[in-house]
Amino acid sequence: MAGGEGSRLRPLTSRRPKPLVPVVGLPVMEHILNLLREHGITEVVVTLAYLGADIRNHFGDGSDFGMSIEYVVEDSPLGTAGSVRNAAHLLDDTFLVISGDALTDFDLTWAIEEHRRRASHATIVLYSVPNPLEYGVVVTDGDGAVRRFLEKPSWGEVFSDQANTGIYVIEPRVLDYVKPAMSYDWSQDVFPQMLRRGDPLFGIVASGYWCDIGNIQSYMQANWDVLEGRVRCRIPGRRHDNNVWLGEGVEFGVDVKVDGPAYIGDEAKIKAGAFLNGPVVVDKYVIVDDNAKVSNSVIWPNSYIGENSRLRQSLVCRNVTVKNNVLLEENTVVGDECVIGAGSRVAAEVKIWPHKEVQAGSTVHESIIWAGEWKRGLFASYGLTGLINVELTPEFCSRLGAAYAATMPKGSTLAVTRDRSRSSRMIKRALIAGIVSAGGNVRDLSELPVPVTQHAIRADDFAAGVHVISSPLDQRSADIRFYDSAGVQIDKRAERKLENLFFREDIRRVAFYEMGEIDYADPLDAYRRAVLSAIDVEAVRRAQLRLLMEYDYSSASMALPEVLNALDVTGVPLHSGFGEQYKPKPPDQFRAALEEAALISRTIKAHLGMHLNPSAERVRIIDDTGTLLDVHQALAVLCVLALQRTPGPVVTPATAPHWITRVIEGLGGTHIAAKGDPASLIRSALQVDAVLAADDDGGFCWPSHLGAFDGMFTVAKVLELLALSGRTLSEVRQSLPDGVYLTRTEFCAWEAKGRVMRVLLEQHDDTLLDLADGIKVLVDGGYVLVQPDPDAPYYHVVVSVEDETQGRALLGEYAERVRAAQEVGGTPAGTSSVVDRP
Repeated sequence: MAGGEGSRLRPLTSRRPKPLVPVVGLPVMEHILNLLREHGITEVVVTLAYLGADIRNHFGDGSDFGMSIEYVVEDSPLGTAGSVRNAAHLLDDTFLVISGDALTDFDLTWAIEEHRRRASHATIVLYSVPNPLEYGVVVTDGDGAVRRFLEKPSWGEVFSDQANTGIYVIEPRVLDYVKPAMSYDWSQDVFPQMLRRGDPLFGIVASGYWCDIGNIQSYMQANWDVLEGRVRCRIPGRRHDNNVWLGEGVEFGVDVKVDGPAYIGDEAKIKAGAFLNGPVVVDKYVIVDDNAKVSNSVIWPNSYIGENSRLRQSLVCRNVTVKNNVLLEENTVVGDECVIGAGSRVAAEVKIWPHKEVQAGSTVHESIIWAGEWKRGLFASYGLTGLINVELTPEFCSRLGAAYAATMPKGSTLAVTRDRSRSSRMIKRALIAGIVSAGGNVRDLSELPVPVTQHAIRADDFAAGVHVISSPLDQRSADIRFYDSAGVQIDKRAERKLENLFFREDIRRVAFYEMGEIDYADPLDAYRRAVLSAIDVEAVRRAQLRLLMEYDYSSASMALPEVLNALDVTGVPLHSGFGEQYKPKPPDQFRAALEEAALISRTIKAHLGMHLNPSAERVRIIDDTGTLLDVHQALAVLCVLALQRTPGPVVTPATAPHWITRVIEGLGGTHIAAKGDPASLIRSALQVDAVLAADDDGGFCWPSHLGAFDGMFTVAKVLELLALSGRTLSEVRQSLPDGVYLTRTEFCAWEAKGRVMRVLLEQHDDTLLDLADGIKVLVDGGYVLVQPDPDAPYYHVVVSVEDETQGRALLGEYAERVRAAQEVGGTPAGTSSVVDRP
């Protein structure tokens, strides 16, 4: 398989196919061909697409490698299985599928023998990896039969650390599942069909070495692993003392120092006083001039490193000239045929695309052109967040806007909005500049509450939308929210598409006459009408309710007061302060503000008190006695009021207490547990036409109104439900059942997370489980949930039962299981922090 673009390896793959990227002197695909020949496989078919002619020209008919090689070309992308089906005329017996751009020394003979011994139709070679998120995860039973698998899962779906390596042993009959000239994927299309039909499908766990060379870091690591003997493969040249391999015709000047491991290719010249500080790869025809120092770096053929230059953990591609007294700092990449002028300094993490020239004496702080990773991925579990003017710079945001617009057809119209902070205004304008540069039209809706933005996107038929908001927890940070045409936060698939396009850095740039337009609109009146049309206005007016409304300087004061006036609600507003700048509060101050609002609500004898967060998405509820409801009580109270009038589904995170399930089912409703991130939760609610959806932080979504957490609509809806029920909030609260709810957080190293999930799943093979988000073990009177944190090296253990003694015993037991599972394979467990919440 040699048709991939290798987009995450750019600029290494900007002008060469990924299988030709060299690893210690040989193209990675040549290492694979050597492995195949070692196991007696000499008939090879290569699937080609991106820059396929370069691969064909390099390897020819295979005679130089003692093999017979044929090629098949995809005119359009056919997927991992479709590309193999394209070569079906050459496959008349059991065949092996292997990637031409991964490095491995697996025992392929053993894999084929296992396949035949089990009489399998398809065998998947598996490998235990520390971080399975980027791979297909496969779960097998004790005999190796595949039970389930998932392509590129989230942490809540990682039920094993056994990754799909993309190495398969296949019988030709399996290709009957693949229609000719159509795009098919092994894991998403073919293997699921085999499971449904009961075909023999096995997974076998290989030992040895395997590295998917997917990014710059893994590429560098593959070179170090070869030099340090972690992978069994051929290194061209002769081995000398101190783990140094030398090609033919290498020249050394006086006082050269080489600390291995190191590879120095044919005809390389290491001049006087130079120092190679391993691990180092200096490929053929490279010149390292006088007194240069190369540390932990890879230099491709035909490059020149000038006198007194310093390379620290750098990658220098082919035909590069690094002139005298240059400093390349950690994790820099210089593309083919670049010139770095004398005395220049290239800062850490900078990438320079091919054919660029850096003038003498320059200091390069940013990548040229459009390059560099900001962090492991753009998105965390709750969206894209970064430090203002540090991570979220104008340059970064304009690229981000261009990348988002480039995921849509030219001429698409996007809504762009913000909160009232100055930093959000800056970020919004940078995003707009990028969107316009990529051919997108922008409707600037200026400052709005988040739910109004989402309503406007859906109501006005926008292709998508973006909202910028200052972080409610840290005024130095901001969040950027991306919405689809329905006004719902984009899902994980769309996030990955945007991430890939952003990091691939070949974003669409249109001609000047194709640039997008910018216009303006005000959707507030339309939102207010939509809220009132979904509420029984006359019932609320007749009830003559008194409301304590804590705005906390949120932008809700732009829309909600007019709604409350239309409902004839006697409102006592606090901190409406339109135009004031919200200042984040630490937890103790936030709690004090809530308690102050509760006291005022009790003093004025309000029927209801509500506290809105700055984005107007989430609320805290105060009942008629001035009691502040916790998030679970608030959810249960709203379930009671809503389901008594309209029974139906209620969607919550998997972490919702078990006693809430009893409340929902007792009223004729259905409780559906979903993933906890907002986008997944709301999409689940929309799919089942839920009455209500809620997170565990005061976010309530009413799908009949809008697919979003809308605190302002929640205020109006609670007023309506109270007016129609004739009950007080305190009466409903006091009718709720009791329960025990305990949580604990256990440290877990990233590399052990997948293993923990696998071990726990194996321990509960015959147990009743819910795998909506993590592993939920159903016990008498409740559940135990073990859930990996998607953004931090932790596991969360949640216990919800009726008896406290039982709950604490289960909490301790499963925390210990998490620790013990980490130690399987030699990884010590870390320390834990404990939060018990009754």
